[in-house]
Amino acid sequence: MSERTCRLVTLGCKVNQYETQLVRETLLRNGFREAEDGEAADLCVVNTCTVTAEADADGRQLIRRLAKHNPGTKTIVMGCYATREPETISKLPSVFEVVKDKRELPDVFDRLGVVDLPTGISRFEGRKRAYVKVQDGCILRCTYCTIPASYVANL
Repeated sequence: MSERTCRLVTLGCKVNQYETQLVRETLLRNGFREAEDGEAADLCVVNTCTVTAEADADGRQLIRRLAKHNPGTKTIVMGCYATREPETISKLPSVFEVVKDKRELPDVFDRLGVVDLPTGISRFEGRKRAYVKVQDGCILRCTYCTIPASYVANL
């Protein structure tokens, strides 16, 4: 069986960029590889933004374009726009899953045969320093940082 390919696209904020990297690492860990330019992907993941009506339109346009250039692909749509308008997104071409809540991702991955899930990211594509998603906390105990302390206090 040949390797499955994926394409990941992020619209929006730093939280979306972090979460897309987590999805990337999950897929790569489970036998996917990122599709080359011009190569059709078996799976597309779109992390959407909904800060403006234009952001919503950009998300819909992107999903349609991915369906056109990746025939037969399954598209997973997540992010704020997916949470706000799941019915609209589910009607777009090639949409396989609309993730309304990030806590649904393990179940979505399970349906794709993806079972080895990381607990965080190990690198951040295109950046020298990663963003720390405060909601998830951090396992490091840097003396200058308040994130681990606040995270542990909320457990």
